Amino acid sequence: MDKNNINLTIHKLVNREFSKEMFESLLPSGFDRYVKKMNTYQFIQLLIFSQLKQSASLARVSKSVKNRKDVQDYLNVDSISTSQLSRKLSNLPSFVLEQALYKIIDKLMKHNVTAFIDEKVGRLKVIDSSTISMSLFGSHWARFRKTKAGVKLHVKICFMGSHVLPEQVILTTAKKADKSQMSELIEYDESCIYLFDRGYNDYTQFEQLCLQNVCFVTRLKKNAVIETYAEQICDSDTIYADKEIFLGSEITNTKMTHPLRLIQTVDSNGKQIFIVTNCFELTANEVGELYRQRWKIETFFKWMKQHLKLRTVYGKSENAVKNQIWIALITYCLQLFLYQKTNYTGSLLEFKRATIDLLFIVYEEFLAKLFYKPKRTSNGRRKLHWQQEFIHIEKLYINGEEDILDDSYQEPLHI
Repeated sequence: MDKNNINLTIHKLVNREFSKEMFESLLPSGFDRYVKKMNTYQFIQLLIFSQLKQSASLARVSKSVKNRKDVQDYLNVDSISTSQLSRKLSNLPSFVLEQALYKIIDKLMKHNVTAFIDEKVGRLKVIDSSTISMSLFGSHWARFRKTKAGVKLHVKICFMGSHVLPEQVILTTAKKADKSQMSELIEYDESCIYLFDRGYNDYTQFEQLCLQNVCFVTRLKKNAVIETYAEQICDSDTIYADKEIFLGSEITNTKMTHPLRLIQTVDSNGKQIFIVTNCFELTANEVGELYRQRWKIETFFKWMKQHLKLRTVYGKSENAVKNQIWIALITYCLQLFLYQKTNYTGSLLEFKRATIDLLFIVYEEFLAKLFYKPKRTSNGRRKLHWQQEFIHIEKLYINGEEDILDDSYQEPLHI
């Protein structure tokens, strides 16, 4: 890389926390031995750029290199064909980018994560999954319906100020049930409260969490078998029931031995929901408010799919699909890193748009433009004071100066 590129915004975004030395230490020995045009690290930098730009295809990525002098100068590459990009994406072992992502996440967690909601609640982590659908053609390895293929992201997030960080990600085919990854995503930590949706209802897992004193909050399925043994008086208009229950049935050998708490409340749309938890020290309102935090992971998935390249895939092979997802997650984390470093207070989307526009300028200039405040302010559209205008015209008429009114420049309104 040219020394003049070291102070560019893209260098601060990518190279600082995702260094060449770190990445190459993860590559298999001799992986780039016979590469002549673009090594793997340059390729990943290009794909991070394409994620920010949400390039529609590898053909568009190839044209970006060919048509943009700033990209060429930064990568020291004049051109790269679509077929070369496709081969690189398919041949790169996906575990390399997975390990790189976790190294970046570890750095973020050490420096910035504030996962505490408050002292009473402690650390809060949310678990959920999202499916990326693909065409079955060329992707039979990911088949989950008769005519559909897809992969599923099983994600555990923690909180970082007003934003969220993907602390752990597991990629599987879309056929895998959510609760199949539950034991992998939950660690037995008494200082955490885990939130998850009803797709993770598993009484055996619930029993284990109770045994390990790990708190959880989730929704209950409609067909759940419940035995109520105590009920509290509700002192809130939004709480309709607060019961102590046992889940499961002795007939099917699924009955739990640990009691749980069932809270009946309403969601943001006024629809009644049933929340089950082993947190007995919190009030019913606190549990209800806590469960609403689960929507943070839904907004995370929405942000990723809307503002990075995840809805459609660049390649059909398992390696290509997984690599694209890992790079999208790496791009998100790198943006979060730079966002935190700049102390920017606007939205992450505003920051991303500014970054795209100013990616190849000097970093100091990027900061100046990012925090620029106009010196002049507009008072908005000029207001016409009709009453004063009428009094002025009336005075002209009384003073015998009505001939001035024939001059268009004296009229109060110009059309």
